[in-house]
Amino acid sequence: MMALRTTVIMKTDIRGSTVRFRALPAVDLDALLTEHRAFVSRVAAAHDGRIVKPEGDGFWVVFPSVTAGALAAMSMQEELRLAQPGKGDDRLAMRIVLTLGDVLHQEGALVGDAVVLAARIEDITPPDEVYLSATAWLALNQAEVRTSFVDAFAVKGFPEPVSVYRIEQTHHTRIITGQYIVVTDLDGFSTLVETSSMEAVEKVLNRLYKLVGRVCREFSGTNLFGAGDAYTLTFLDPGLTMAAVEHLAEEWGAFKRRDGIRCPMNIAVHKGKFYAFRSFIYSTDLIVVGYVENATRRLPSGDTSIFVTGQVRRDLVGTPWDERLQPIDVQPTSPVLAEIEIYRLC
Repeated sequence: MMALRTTVIMKTDIRGSTVRFRALPAVDLDALLTEHRAFVSRVAAAHDGRIVKPEGDGFWVVFPSVTAGALAAMSMQEELRLAQPGKGDDRLAMRIVLTLGDVLHQEGALVGDAVVLAARIEDITPPDEVYLSATAWLALNQAEVRTSFVDAFAVKGFPEPVSVYRIEQTHHTRIITGQYIVVTDLDGFSTLVETSSMEAVEKVLNRLYKLVGRVCREFSGTNLFGAGDAYTLTFLDPGLTMAAVEHLAEEWGAFKRRDGIRCPMNIAVHKGKFYAFRSFIYSTDLIVVGYVENATRRLPSGDTSIFVTGQVRRDLVGTPWDERLQPIDVQPTSPVLAEIEIYRLC
């Protein structure tokens, strides 16, 4: 006979996933779901939690205490926001529910009122929020996690309205240091838009989007944000950064030549830091790399070009890229560039 165990249950769900996922090719959908599962599993494990069962794009997760589950939920929400700055309504957003009760664990399944209640509360939980049942709220260490009362709701399967609480998530600015910041832009894209069909423009943007995503996955990068034909990416290792931008340049060059696209890519790389608050990011170094890309775009090339600042070059001493970096003179487009050394990868 299977025994009931008092269990802390977390239920996660991605907002508006059905419509979003329909627009993704199968390979991209599989990569997104695999990455999301790894993310939920990693954060849960850091708080002694484990995934018991996947359900669509969501997961059933168990924890040793409500406080551990609450801290994990807060970490998930914060990390997910910081990983998608500047994406607005297009970003991935989760809703998370925590309940507590006697649950039957049977062959990977969870059975009990706490399980049913988690599913019911999930239906009323807004994106980016963490909601708790009354029993979970009572067991929570209020000194570690701030909460507030939402309301009492009539839900299917429960004779009386159930009280629901929300976690008051605190947001603090994080300083992200040691970042290799990459800005890419297509030269001549405006002309392409004005002189080509919508299908041709869409083909270029789709190819660029897929290529950037693949490069980030293969070289452990992060796509901070994109706007039209321009992207801002970050990497943590100088060698991986250079390998990534070279691969990006080679793949884009091959596509450009094969399809006769007159849009060479300009790539600028700078090392620095940025600040993250909620889903916003900002820093002087982001401005610097933007100015570097803008200034080097005026140089004669005709093909994809890669430029790095002196801060990056110093970290490449002794690598195969060191000897290929040649200093260049550019007319500073801003006082920000006055003290910045710029090198072209030859």
